[in-house]
Amino acid sequence: METATDIRRFYEQHRAEMLRLARRLLADEEEGRDAVSDVFAQLAERKVDMPCSVAYLFSAVRNRCMNVLRHKSVRERVHRLLPLDEAMAEDSRTAEEKEAELESILHFVDTELTPQTREVVRLRFRERMTYAQIAKRLDISEAAVYKHLAQAIRKLKQRFNP
Repeated sequence: METATDIRRFYEQHRAEMLRLARRLLADEEEGRDAVSDVFAQLAERKVDMPCSVAYLFSAVRNRCMNVLRHKSVRERVHRLLPLDEAMAEDSRTAEEKEAELESILHFVDTELTPQTREVVRLRFRERMTYAQIAKRLDISEAAVYKHLAQAIRKLKQRFNP
């Protein structure tokens, strides 16, 4: 296990290299900085029980970037399933109509979705959890979380957007 001083030294020595790698993989300056920061934060918090080496750092940054890209891919697929209509943006319904529709949607979720899908929807939209957090909580993969949400959204669209 490395000391905080060792980790700080590694950070100062290899930060620029790690940032170049992260920026190249993610094609985004800010996300690259975040990925590198996450890796070093995990080292500093001692979540990683492995001595620091340049090879380890490159692997850790690469893996973190791959996780970011995988998560981004899931998020983009969900956004493609739910395009924002201009008609939805200009909603002229009354508060009572919106409340009634919300009640109808909640009733549909509670009665028509499978228990697992219902739980995924609840965690995502009521608890505001990420795909990774839901996957960990329910002991399923992030892909399974995506599939449950896609299934729920598809059923909701069929029922409420005829």
